[in-house]
Amino acid sequence: MGKQKAVIRARREAKRVIKRENRHQRLREEEQVTSLVQMSGVEAIGMAREKRDNAPLEARTEAQARYLSALETKQLIFATGEAGCGKTFISTARAAEALIHKEVDRIIVTRPVLQADEDLGFLPGDVTEKFAPYFRPVYDVLKRRLGASFLQYCLRPEIGKVEIAPFAYMRGRTFENAFVILDEAQNVTASQMKMFLTRLGENVTVVVNGDITQCDLPTGVKSGLTDALQRFCEDEMVAIIRFEAGDCVRSALCQRALHAYY
Repeated sequence: MGKQKAVIRARREAKRVIKRENRHQRLREEEQVTSLVQMSGVEAIGMAREKRDNAPLEARTEAQARYLSALETKQLIFATGEAGCGKTFISTARAAEALIHKEVDRIIVTRPVLQADEDLGFLPGDVTEKFAPYFRPVYDVLKRRLGASFLQYCLRPEIGKVEIAPFAYMRGRTFENAFVILDEAQNVTASQMKMFLTRLGENVTVVVNGDITQCDLPTGVKSGLTDALQRFCEDEMVAIIRFEAGDCVRSALCQRALHAYY
């Protein structure tokens, strides 16, 4: 009986020694990780903090400079021009900046779901998943400027700091304390544009982006962006920015293509 107790005690002691060694090993590994984190400048939060693009927005053309100034000083900004002029990137990046600095409570992005001369067929999933392919250009900019994790947090329905919705969902809404972007505005009708612009409440910055030369509306239907540009003029609240083919900054090849079709 005495030998059996001795064996049991020996086993318990061996287990305690193994646990103690394992604990010391973990501490040594944590010290090494902490040292590596301090050397590399990465915060120790269980995983490396993703880098957010905090580069200041800088104009590369005179039209972009006017656009940036309007985003800072006006409440309603119409921007029309050729592809690659930075309309979507600059407005979305400025919206992200406004959200980070708590100038607004949320970002609302919308656009008409109108396909360019081709039928993509049935898209599976819920509304967000169906709309995702149309929203991709804006999503990529927000991901870059807000960071992927923070963007996913902001997109959660119960948080609602970033809202992505088809244009059809704008009816009956009131936008307040928000940065609102209507992209591809050349594809909304005049009555739809009126509906959208009468949703605007207090403390909003509203950007209406589009290219009136790439309208996908049926023949004979007037673009709401073209109609709005005829109805509005610049004043203390409204700015109108017109980009030309020479304002394209996407690439030299893109600019060459624009000149070929100008």
